[in-house]
Amino acid sequence: MTGLEKLYIDSFRGIKDLYLERLSPINLIVGNNNSGKTSVLEAIEFLRFYNAGLINVLQIARQRDYQFAMEYSNSIYENVMCMFPQNLPVKIIELSGTYNGEAFSYKFHGENKRMFYNPEEDINGISKKRIRSASQGEMEVDGFEGGILVNLGKEFNQLAVKFHRNIKMADYSYSESKSLPIRYVGAFAHLRGDIISEIVRNEEYKNICVMMLKLFDKGITDILTLPSDTGSHMVSYIKHDRLGNMPLSTYGDGIKRALVLANEIAKARGGVLLIDEIETSIHKQYYDDIFRFVTKACMQYDVQLFITTHSLEAVDGILETQDYKGNNTEDRINVITLRKDGEKTLSRSMKGFDVYREREEFGLEVRL
Repeated sequence: MTGLEKLYIDSFRGIKDLYLERLSPINLIVGNNNSGKTSVLEAIEFLRFYNAGLINVLQIARQRDYQFAMEYSNSIYENVMCMFPQNLPVKIIELSGTYNGEAFSYKFHGENKRMFYNPEEDINGISKKRIRSASQGEMEVDGFEGGILVNLGKEFNQLAVKFHRNIKMADYSYSESKSLPIRYVGAFAHLRGDIISEIVRNEEYKNICVMMLKLFDKGITDILTLPSDTGSHMVSYIKHDRLGNMPLSTYGDGIKRALVLANEIAKARGGVLLIDEIETSIHKQYYDDIFRFVTKACMQYDVQLFITTHSLEAVDGILETQDYKGNNTEDRINVITLRKDGEKTLSRSMKGFDVYREREEFGLEVRL
């Protein structure tokens, strides 16, 4: 199996001492609000760039801030500080496990301190042209200093980290030369930017997206971008065999969500796809078709799935993608229930068939 076989989160956000073992091709993470479901997905993302790059940390830190307000309401510095467990005397994020048969470990640690910096000088490779400041000369601001240590198999990387409250995402660059195919789809990813312009540049991505859209309307035949009537910008269209070219804006969020999911499956080939609240914007009448498409496409592209959901209907829909009523002897689903117990996060892991049987016979509540 491609991907994660086990994951241990020693400390990250509100999670402490969480063991997830015997992970499956499809891992369904359920639990009450604030039980740590999204945090598990974010923890897996730390492996994405295993050359210990700071940019990956900053990207993970910004995800929730954007999803909450559809714009960045806090500084990157504040976002990063919120990722550290608040009940520990030291600032540390630590996890380990096994990925593709190789042991890995990740540690991000350091301390807060006041820093002096001059907006006209380079710090940590930050271009002086990119630093925005109302005044010139040396300034004292909140900062963080520490390091990142990453071990994957026989490869070990470490990086000294130093940044302050005034950093911008554009101040850092990164190389994907040491990256793993780990993709994250947030609950509101379909509301961000231009979805189609990226899809149409890759014929393979476009084909899988069109197949997904046909689940909503068999008349959909293509995805394309065309110049607007004014010619000043490109407009996203869905081609329909009866209606012609229809602007994407005329369709609902369900279509846009499906486009994002299909696109990310293709991008995650041979790796891991993390989907937060998979049911977002998808009406339950489409659960069977959409979820079956997602699970089959992930099998085709050798993608391991991690899915969070609040919905019992979504749980049942994902379980229905497997032939539990037939002669299917391979159980590809693992259902992980998270629950907070004081400072610790507890987990219960059950195979998909066992949850399916209990849901069918006893109406088992799997989220508690």
